[in-house]
Amino acid sequence: MKKILSLGASVLLALSVAACSDDADEASGDEHRDITVMIAASMCGIAESAEADVEEDLGIDVTTVCAGSSDLAAQIEAGNETDILITANQKTADQIIDGDRGTQLDMIATNELVVVVPAGNPAGTTGFDESMNAADLVVCAPQVPCGDVSRQLAELNDLTLEPVSEEGSVTDVLGKITSGQGDVGLVYRTDANAAGDAVEVIDIPKSEEIPNQYPLVIVDSEEADATEQAWIDAFTTGDGKQRMEDLGFTTP
Repeated sequence: MKKILSLGASVLLALSVAACSDDADEASGDEHRDITVMIAASMCGIAESAEADVEEDLGIDVTTVCAGSSDLAAQIEAGNETDILITANQKTADQIIDGDRGTQLDMIATNELVVVVPAGNPAGTTGFDESMNAADLVVCAPQVPCGDVSRQLAELNDLTLEPVSEEGSVTDVLGKITSGQGDVGLVYRTDANAAGDAVEVIDIPKSEEIPNQYPLVIVDSEEADATEQAWIDAFTTGDGKQRMEDLGFTTP
C-alpha cells in the first residue's frame, strides 16, 4: 500500500507507525517489517518509485515522509519515529548523528542550485545578478539546505539577495514560480529538470563549488537491518541509481 506523506500528515501518524526503529533487532535474514523513510523534498519522486519496488518485492508497507530537511530533523528530535533519514545537506544530518539518534551509512548523491524563471522569462531576469532583486524573487528559508546554499552562493558572487518570499522547501519555491506567484527562484537542478518546459534555467556561477550533499542516516541504530538495506538498495542501485542520474543528481 503506497503512502507518500507531507510533513503535516506525518505528524498525525508519528506515534502510531508500527515497527519502526525499536523493532530493528527483530528483522534479520528473510524476515521483513514495515518501515518509515523521511526524505528531503527534492528526492520525493525517486522515493515513491523505491517504495513501490520494495512493497512489491517484500510484501510490506513503506511510509515515505517528504519535507524540508530541517523540518524532518525537528520531527525526529521531537520523538517521531522513522527508520531511514535522507537530508539535502550534511549539517542537518549531523544534528541527528551528534544527538546520538542515528548513524550515517553513505553519501548517496549531490545536487546543485540553479536560477529558474517561468517560461518566457516575463521579468527579464538576466542571471544570478541584481536583475533578480528587480523581480519577485523566491528562495528557500535560511534554515533549509537550499536556503543555506543560496546564501553561500550569493556571498561567493558578491550579491545581496532581496527575496519577496522565503519557503520551507525547494518544492515550494518551484511551485511559486510555476504558478506565477514569483518571477524568479533558486532551486536544485533536479527540480528544474523535473519541471520541464514550465521553467527556463539559468546556471549560477561557481555553483559547483558548493554542491548539496545527500547523506543517508539509519535512525536509532548503528547499521541497517534486512528491510532497511532492501530499501537502500532499491533507492541507490540499479533502477534507483538511474532514476537519480536521469533527474540530474550526481551519484558516486
